[in-house]
Parts: sequence; structure tokens; C-alpha cells
Amino acid sequence: MPLKYNINNVISLYEQDGGTTNFPDSLRQVLNYAQNDKNLTNKKELAYLLATAKGESDYLLTRWEADYLCGEKGVPYNKVPCQKALNYYRSSDGKQNYYNKGVDKNGIPYFGRGLIQLTNKANYETYGKLAGLGTSLLENGDLALVPKNSYNIASAFLNKNTFKHVNNGDLTRARKSVNGGTKGVSKINREYDRWMFVLDQPSANVQVVSSTKKKRTLTAILITTTIAFGVGAYLIYRINKKG
Repeated sequence: MPLKYNINNVISLYEQDGGTTNFPDSLRQVLNYAQNDKNLTNKKELAYLLATAKGESDYLLTRWEADYLCGEKGVPYNKVPCQKALNYYRSSDGKQNYYNKGVDKNGIPYFGRGLIQLTNKANYETYGKLAGLGTSLLENGDLALVPKNSYNIASAFLNKNTFKHVNNGDLTRARKSVNGGTKGVSKINREYDRWMFVLDQPSANVQVVSSTKKKRTLTAILITTTIAFGVGAYLIYRINKKG
């Protein structure tokens, strides 16, 4: 059951409460996608998705790991990242060498991409499928930088691993499910609290969209069709009887 809300008011409330982003257009796009996301069933889940997006990519759907080594943050690359970024992916300084963990058909490793910085070959395979991309994400990691894919991957990941902890009130386990540890947990939790405050405001007008209306519409169509079929059959019967 997706959520609906007033996007303009939500963004205004977020800014009034001190929320910031270098990519306001992308935040608006994320909020648009979230309104049609069947994985989101309550405000807690939406708030945590947004908090995680803030911490991992500053809401930028096309963000990629080590982009800052190549110039402006979030600027797309042409076919492959710059050499400085590639050198970082090969480095084992504070992390594993990404090239040793597999590459896609273009010879590029599975570095962090998208709204929640999806990383590692196994994750590209699993969440590519859950996001409706089949095996294409595994073959071409850059598909994770397509905005709609980027959102769907984040939603699929959090729905599978994280929302259960959020709904149970365990934000530490929620962060571990994303990051593998507690790095950035305080920052994420502050953003989560901010988003919960925003979404709780009456002017945000957050509503859970029920499927009841759709069911009623379908029922009405079925009833109308059945009546029409019955009338038609009766008329044919009367015509044949007169003949």
C-alpha cells in the first residue's frame, strides 16, 4: 500500500527543520518515486529510506563512489570513471580491491553506485533481479545509475534487509544491515528523526493509499459486465423464441 503526501510541503518542512542537500531536484525525484513504491507501508520506512539516502548519496540518484576524485560530486562519467577513481577501486587501503571481487562485461568493478551506493557483485545480482532488471545489472553495473533503477534497487535492498529492524525500533541493526557496521549511525538516526518529524506534520498530509477503491471499481465493472451479458442473453433467447 503506497504512501501519498504533499511533496512541496514535505520539502518545505524539511528545509525549515534544517534539512539540506546539494541535489534538491534529485530529492524531489526520490519523493516522487516513493509515492508509487509498494515496498513502503508506513512513515517509518519512508523516513529511513530518506535518511539512508541522505547519508549515502545526499539524495543523488546518479551518485557513484569516489566521484570526488574526478571533479564535481555526482557528475556522470563517460564510459568509465577517471583514472584516479579506478586506482581507488584497485586499492586495498582501508577496503578490499574491488577488481578482485569481479567485474562486469565492460571490465568495471562493482563499486558503490546509486541512491544507497550498492556495492559488490553478489548484491548487483540479487538486487538487480529484485528491482526488475533480471541479470542485466550484473552484466552492466552502470544501469544502477539510471534514476528509476537507482531508486528501485534502494527500495528492494531496504525492504529485504532493513525495514523489519526499523519497524521494531532497532535503528542500530537497521544501520548494520545497510553498512555492515555502525559507521554513520548517529548521522542517519538524526536524519531519520528529522524525517519522522516532517512526515508527522499535518501539512505533509501523509496517507496510506488503500486498495479498497480499486477493488470497488473492479467489482463494479464485473457487476456491470455480468448484467450486460445477462440482458444480452435474454434478448437473444426472446428473439429465438419468437422465430
